[in-house]
Amino acid sequence: MLSKSLEAEALGLREAISWLGELGLSMVQIELDCKLVVESIMDKSNNQSDFGNIISSCRSLLQQFPNFKISFIRRQANFVAHTLARESRLYASHHVFDLIPSCISSIMLNERI
Repeated sequence: MLSKSLEAEALGLREAISWLGELGLSMVQIELDCKLVVESIMDKSNNQSDFGNIISSCRSLLQQFPNFKISFIRRQANFVAHTLARESRLYASHHVFDLIPSCISSIMLNERI
């Protein structure tokens, strides 16, 4: 049985693909630090679990946006995104930041140096 966190990763990917598509972006590279989700997207087999259904809907969306690419990167390479995702648990709904959130500002500055 797959974990709920894996389903959440897949749901996040599906929402990201939809949102980026709605923005009208044509060439997008999406990087995930969840290897099983990336491998499941690339694997064309059908899985009838909740996770498999979410992956199938991700694949369907990706067919609409053929220039969207999904790739795996290690969590250490994605530290800013991981920190922001961990911090986002404090918000009850979607949130758009107009300024760099304080939880990642120092990390981003360090990465630019």
